[in-house]
Amino acid sequence: MMLVSSQQECQTVLNLLTDNLPGFFFQLSETTGQSYQLLKLTNSAAAILGMPLQELHTNQSAIFSRIAAEDFDDLRALLTHSATHGTPWHMQFRYQHPSGNIVWLAAHASLEQDHLGRPSWYGYISDISSMKQNEQALEDYAVAHREILDNVVDAIITINEQGLIQTFNNAAIKLFGYKEEEVLGKNVSMLMPEPYRSQHDHYINAHLHFGVTKIIGRSRETKGQRKDGRLFNMELRISRIERADSVTFIGMVRDLSERKRAEVLIEKLAFYDPLTSLPNRRMLMQCLNDALEKRQYGQELGALLFIDLDNFKHLNDSLGHATGDQLLRQVAQRLQQSVRQQDTVARLGGDEFIILLLHLSPEYYQAIDQAAQIAEKIRAVLNTPFKLEKLSYVSSPSIGITIFSDDNKVVDELLQQADLAMYQAKAAGKNMISLFDVSMQIQASTRTQLESQLRQALSNQQLQLHYQGLHNEQGELVGAEVLIRWFHPELGSVSPAVFIPIAEESGLIYEIGQWVIEQSCLQLTNWTADMPGLVPKLSINISARQFHQENFLPQVLAILEQHPLVQKRLQFELTESILVSRVDEVVAKMRRLQEYGIGFALDDFGTGYSSLSYLKCLPLEQLKIDRSFVEDILHDNNDAAIACTVIALSKALGLGVIAEGVETAEQRDALAGMGCYHYQGFYFSKPLASHDFVNFHRAVFAS
Repeated sequence: MMLVSSQQECQTVLNLLTDNLPGFFFQLSETTGQSYQLLKLTNSAAAILGMPLQELHTNQSAIFSRIAAEDFDDLRALLTHSATHGTPWHMQFRYQHPSGNIVWLAAHASLEQDHLGRPSWYGYISDISSMKQNEQALEDYAVAHREILDNVVDAIITINEQGLIQTFNNAAIKLFGYKEEEVLGKNVSMLMPEPYRSQHDHYINAHLHFGVTKIIGRSRETKGQRKDGRLFNMELRISRIERADSVTFIGMVRDLSERKRAEVLIEKLAFYDPLTSLPNRRMLMQCLNDALEKRQYGQELGALLFIDLDNFKHLNDSLGHATGDQLLRQVAQRLQQSVRQQDTVARLGGDEFIILLLHLSPEYYQAIDQAAQIAEKIRAVLNTPFKLEKLSYVSSPSIGITIFSDDNKVVDELLQQADLAMYQAKAAGKNMISLFDVSMQIQASTRTQLESQLRQALSNQQLQLHYQGLHNEQGELVGAEVLIRWFHPELGSVSPAVFIPIAEESGLIYEIGQWVIEQSCLQLTNWTADMPGLVPKLSINISARQFHQENFLPQVLAILEQHPLVQKRLQFELTESILVSRVDEVVAKMRRLQEYGIGFALDDFGTGYSSLSYLKCLPLEQLKIDRSFVEDILHDNNDAAIACTVIALSKALGLGVIAEGVETAEQRDALAGMGCYHYQGFYFSKPLASHDFVNFHRAVFAS
């Protein structure tokens, strides 16, 4: 038995399955004005529809225009009814093949709606032209020759009023496994499973005579039984031919086994994650909805556990997605083994999993204890090393818990609460378990409001740049660092420690970061023209996320081309978090920017990874000693030792060094005694707006 080892291989297996079915899968989405778009067509669509697969995806009108006009009207009506009532649909329609032939197609589809209520249908289309030919043949059966019936693809069986089989064509022989002589003169119920098999007369009376108006001329799905006892799904259509002295019933039987297998595959694709075989978000939502609807006041409680794997992105980036997929499959297995039979383990996507716990204690605090015990068991299980090929890897989880009770019956709110609790666990240091409380929702709401207001801050001119001087041991200005400030009309000054993380997480850092570079270059250009020599160099903080942005380099180069006076007078300050991944790409970007005279300083050195192997390959010109070490440098021997080590390391590597957060003369003198002669901090000046910065330092410069 072959194990699928990656998402790509899993998709390959699915393609092999779907390409060998007598039809194709599709997704149909509604666009505007009752217009539709076919998506995700499987390969066999090309043969059935008579056009290359790429053309089918790019030339949608060519498909719909080939459907018979009246059939297309019926299809629109079916889709409208399905979207309104949330029901699946199926229909048969005519399609003009590019060869000129009219073919009959049968479509079966289920409805799925996104969070905005927009409908999509997932389904299966097969060519039923041969079945339509068979139906035409049935109409002429009374006068047609037996050879015609033996060459149709569906089983044709005739019986008399007593239910005895009169004819049995070749397709029926293949389908049911009987020879013709074994069935002729026998009751047709022998082809049916129990209880019909043992009730010959009752079957004929109930289904052919008394139920004539219900089944004659109509097709229905039922079960057939082969000679070897195996059951199969079949479609049965019965016609009635009356003669002067007798009545004959003609049954046409089609094997639905392939279609049923296709429907099972559709369900699996729609409700299960292909990588881990766990229920997906859609299935989880159904299970959670069912649990909430069935639960009555005062009954047993339930819980959601939201699980996120710590540092999964780093594993994916460093060892590849195949290794990441391998870990996800093993995590899924361990989670399933860690819960009870009544619980549901689902994968939301990426490295996020949800566990639905049912039948917890009706006592709230006891239910919390039970959920916490299961969460702790999961935490311990996932902290046990995984074997990823030759690598032993520990993947700790951050787990959020929320309890659903009488006052909490909204699915989306429960998922949001579990998500918030998980992020609280991650913020607490990862590999933690956190229980949701209302304060988390308040904090999340506040953060959402701030993010919305931050999006307007640039256009409303609420963001401003301040500048803090960089000084040498004589107190002379050798440069300045750009610092961003947000002046909110209602909240006042919002700390960068509050809004910069929001900008990072929301992606606003790209727009804000570009604005900071543009404004800094404009300001330095103006200073250079008006007061040459006042600010020799301007330092700009660049976030890791901004630096890794694909178009960061061309954006910066375009700005530098507009401001040639700032070239060789800019310095970008990077943090150690930029070294987590793609080091070669980082070095290449730095060297390209160096060609335009931009220097680089490593900010907050000693607080992050501090990898000497990375440090030696980066084209840096300066290290910055973090303020956390400077603050207690006079009283904490460890801080003093770290500062001294950074200074010695910078000298050994031929780099400059500057200390930030210098607030007293004593701190400056201590640093000077260690060999650090460049400083930044309140001892010299606080961050100032452009006008104030110029006035303050021009006076010092003049003196």
